[in-house]
Amino acid sequence: MASLVYLTTLRNAKLVDELTLAGHKVFDALDVSQALYFCEHERIDVIVIAADMEDFTEAQLRYITIRLKPEATAKELIWELVQLFPDKPVSIQ
Repeated sequence: MASLVYLTTLRNAKLVDELTLAGHKVFDALDVSQALYFCEHERIDVIVIAADMEDFTEAQLRYITIRLKPEATAKELIWELVQLFPDKPVSIQ
């Protein structure tokens, strides 16, 4: 299970719910400062940047990042997380 920050301008409860059901720990952040706060206070493996964050550059963060395309699905993101963190068991619910 990976621990991640989902950085977006809009709440996407469906994506967060699907990631949580797959066993990942997800924190929502609406801006970079909020994402960095979570990174400083929680054990975060990756920051997932939503497609709606157009003006955001990954260089602003010193963490592993995944930028989603508008057509990305939760299933694709879960697969990517398993590939990035194979030693972290995922619980399927």
